[in-house]
Amino acid sequence: MNKNILKNPRFYISILLILFFFFFAVQVPYSHDDWQWGSHSNWMLMLNGFADYNGRYLGNLFEILITRNVLAKNISLALGMFFIILVVYKLIIKEAKSKNKTVLFLLTAVLCLAIPRELFRQTYSWVAAFINFIPPVILMVLYLIIINDVFDDKSINKVKLKHPIWLTLLMIPLGVSTQLFSEHTTVYCVLLAGFIVFYTFIKYRRVSSLQITYLFSTIVGAFIMFSNGAYFNAASNVDGYKKISFSISSIVDLYTNQMSDTLFLNNSLLNTIFAVLSIIIILDFLKNNYSRHNILVGNVQIFILSTYMIYGFCNKLYPAWNIFTNVQKTGYFNAFYSLLFFACVLSVILLYIEGMGLKMKIFMIYGSSLALAMPLVIANPIGPRCFFASYIFMVIVALQLLVYVVNFSNFKLNSISLVISSFLVIICVFYASIFLDVGIAEKARVEAINDAVSNGYKSLTLYRLPYEDYYWTTVPPNEHWESFFKEFYNIPMDLELDFK
Repeated sequence: MNKNILKNPRFYISILLILFFFFFAVQVPYSHDDWQWGSHSNWMLMLNGFADYNGRYLGNLFEILITRNVLAKNISLALGMFFIILVVYKLIIKEAKSKNKTVLFLLTAVLCLAIPRELFRQTYSWVAAFINFIPPVILMVLYLIIINDVFDDKSINKVKLKHPIWLTLLMIPLGVSTQLFSEHTTVYCVLLAGFIVFYTFIKYRRVSSLQITYLFSTIVGAFIMFSNGAYFNAASNVDGYKKISFSISSIVDLYTNQMSDTLFLNNSLLNTIFAVLSIIIILDFLKNNYSRHNILVGNVQIFILSTYMIYGFCNKLYPAWNIFTNVQKTGYFNAFYSLLFFACVLSVILLYIEGMGLKMKIFMIYGSSLALAMPLVIANPIGPRCFFASYIFMVIVALQLLVYVVNFSNFKLNSISLVISSFLVIICVFYASIFLDVGIAEKARVEAINDAVSNGYKSLTLYRLPYEDYYWTTVPPNEHWESFFKEFYNIPMDLELDFK
């Protein structure tokens, strides 16, 4: 083994994180959709090519696998949680100083784990959602790492557009596979690939064969996904579950009531980081560029950033609070002010970040956090899991802004490594304590089921698992889902279940 790796503290941190994630994955129970994916009917659905079901072909195949093999589930969740941290770190580290890399790795882990509870329970601790919403994010960020050099400001070097033939060919499976997990990331990925080709051509007056290959591969992948008959049925409102609507009133209602808070307001930690870092950048700019116009613009930006940050904390502390007595008006206000905050951070990036390449990189990724969610405004139903990609892109921007501020202020980021480490330890202990109890209760439930089946019981009382708001439902909501639950746990259909 390379001696430099053994001297790298990030190597040992990575091992500890993987071990923790594996422990966590072992405790995560199968729930809801997982029971259906583990059933004979979904096996037959696979044999039928998922016709008229959805175009998430890779996600569906992985779900078939991990609901039939517990070890595959545990390895998939553990590696997925680690790789999402790793790829985010690898993307933002290019501009960082060497002495700050370890603390940035720790901070990346903190931000990727300290996600809002509703988002957590619909991604990390829901197997079916995890396998459809986390892999495409890892693959998209991996592509950004590969083409990261196009944003380099140091030199306009056309050699950067030349890549080994094996890497260019690798874009084919990378581009196609990224498109076969979730619909909104599929749409976005085509736009991302097209934007990168366009930006590279404008900057270098040349195109890259690697980027062109990736673009065409994402188009092929998108065609494969959306050629599934389920999307035509959804657009025709005959799907029975999914609906697609292009009406303005439906789009406004869906954004206001289902998207805005999850996409923006609930991310109080990220919003605080955005606000603080943006204000620091504004004040530093005003210190050297004092004028009446700059002062006016800067003060307006600071007002929006600080008030939204405080408003977000108030909303977090007391979610039932309405700034207006009318709930609907409060919803519209939240939606509008969230977009205003987003636009304000965007303006800070465009006005004050030095270096056109870095400015464009941060602008593109922050804009992508909203662009990723835009396909969802015509889709119903949607859930918090749909915004995981947007959250991760916001994490990337928060870390990029931090690196930028640290670089121009010469702040010793490594001086707070112990503080960040403490945060990470507390987060891991928090989740470990919760899911240890969940795992014990799930094991007791399975033992009770096996005992009842082997002894021929006619009825069985099963107890709800603890901390239900940290994972998806583990109690069948109706007879339809109870039949899948029974099949998944090999329970006779005539055995009566009672959940308490």
